[in-house]
Amino acid sequence: MGLQKKDNLNNLIECWKKTASDALNIRDEGRMADFWNKRSENYANNIGKDNRKKRTDEILEFLEESGFDPEGSRVLDIGCGPGTLSLPLSKLGAEVTALDISSGMLKRLKDTVKEESLPVDVIETSWWTADIDSLGFRDRFDLVIASMTPAIKDIENFDNEIRSSILGENSANNMNGMTFPFMYLYLSGYMPSVRINHSEWKEETNWREAADQAIEFIGRGRDFDEETKEKIRDYYQNASQDGIYRSKSDVYTGMMVWEVNGK
Repeated sequence: MGLQKKDNLNNLIECWKKTASDALNIRDEGRMADFWNKRSENYANNIGKDNRKKRTDEILEFLEESGFDPEGSRVLDIGCGPGTLSLPLSKLGAEVTALDISSGMLKRLKDTVKEESLPVDVIETSWWTADIDSLGFRDRFDLVIASMTPAIKDIENFDNEIRSSILGENSANNMNGMTFPFMYLYLSGYMPSVRINHSEWKEETNWREAADQAIEFIGRGRDFDEETKEKIRDYYQNASQDGIYRSKSDVYTGMMVWEVNGK
């Protein structure tokens, strides 16, 4: 049985790697940082405040139900962005280390931390190549968070539609969400708590900004010629009213919490 479990885990890992390699992702750290730096100034501003607060409250509520008490806890927030979770956790008494590859996102976070005198240690680095021992991270934290940014869901929808209608490409949903991480944890002997939430997001963006974001996101890992870029811009301009591109999405988000020593 032990050998079969090992085979199950190894096969899952290979399947996960294969699926990830088939997806279009930003693999170059410089391009990843550039992408998020360009989006940092207006990131999440086009998403309603109520939606952002609802999502944050759902995460904090789930952590509380799972037995986590932020007061005095040491928290690592990987891919923290402008502080969507780092800020409220620090206000609840946690000592937060916030890590992100984007200097633009971290500038927004630093400004808020300074303005409100919050206990947040801000580090600019890529988690892909971070050395947790050099950073002093190993066995240091009570909670480690890696939260997907909400804007990705919407741009993924743009990705699928534009790749099909403009670029003439077939597009499958390669965002594997929770499936592979959950199965990996389960086969490794963990029993994560899971919650699936549903919400409706409405977003209003200047069509030029929406088009540029789409070009950046869909073009990750490749460079579009000007003709293709113009086709994408035409798509957004024609789909807009009064210069504003409006989108509405049904969004399903999954959350998992597990204890490292909780096998």
